[in-house]
Amino acid sequence: MSIAVASYAFSRPDRVAVPTRERVLQTAAALGYAGPDATARALRLGRPNTITLLGSDRAVDLLSDYAAIEVARGLARACDRVGASLVLGGHGGGPSVCFRAAPPARSEPAVLIDPPAPTDDAVVRADLADGVAAAARHLANLGHTRLAVIAWSGCGERLDGARIGWGARRPIEVIMAPGPNRIDGEPSGRAVLALSPAPTAILALSDPLALEVLDAATHTGLRVPEDLSVVGVDDLPGSAALRLTSVFVPYRPMGEQAGNLLWSILDGAAVPPAHLLPTQLMVRATTGPARPRTRET
Repeated sequence: MSIAVASYAFSRPDRVAVPTRERVLQTAAALGYAGPDATARALRLGRPNTITLLGSDRAVDLLSDYAAIEVARGLARACDRVGASLVLGGHGGGPSVCFRAAPPARSEPAVLIDPPAPTDDAVVRADLADGVAAAARHLANLGHTRLAVIAWSGCGERLDGARIGWGARRPIEVIMAPGPNRIDGEPSGRAVLALSPAPTAILALSDPLALEVLDAATHTGLRVPEDLSVVGVDDLPGSAALRLTSVFVPYRPMGEQAGNLLWSILDGAAVPPAHLLPTQLMVRATTGPARPRTRET
């Protein structure tokens, strides 16, 4: 039979008669042939077989960012599907997925996840403003009237959501951290608890920053949620075990969707509008009704 029929038996079984497909599969099994090699198919189609995941920092920094790790897991699934390899960081050529980073200055296609600035490149993002607004409304509905937000430069959509959900009539105090990671949150956690008047609720715009607030509250003798409600954003692995109220951001699906989108562009598809994935507020044990603050002795 023709090469095309044998190929369709594996890749498009709906186009091959059942008896013919069974003959192909039986012969393949007898020869020890498991099916088409995805990497070979990519080479035959003229596709690159390496995708680079780029961040704003070095490759080693991607490995310390739990959100980037989840993105990488989703992107790896998309790469496995087409027989491509995934490279973390680096500055080589080839198509790339950029996480919270601008695309490199080269002509190869790129897909951006949570870009730091408006762009004409393909974009995959989560509806962060809506999710953070839901978190701020949750705190307001619990009766909190003094909210502090820990933000960082480049998190504008998250901060906008906090302001929208909290409402313009209520005061809001913003503390700027150097970045979204836990090492950035240590001084910010102490600073936010030293505010006067003291906030009864803190919305940290990333989970690592929220965890630093919880540590600072423990060291200061504050009880969570009796004296202080704390909310994070990301819902990273481990946040549920710590019972942290957080906004779930679908990083792994975002990585997979970015990979699929990049392959479509490499196949000649036009750059589509930004993909917007939903977020969800996960209410757990670190938020409760506002009460007069007390300290343990």
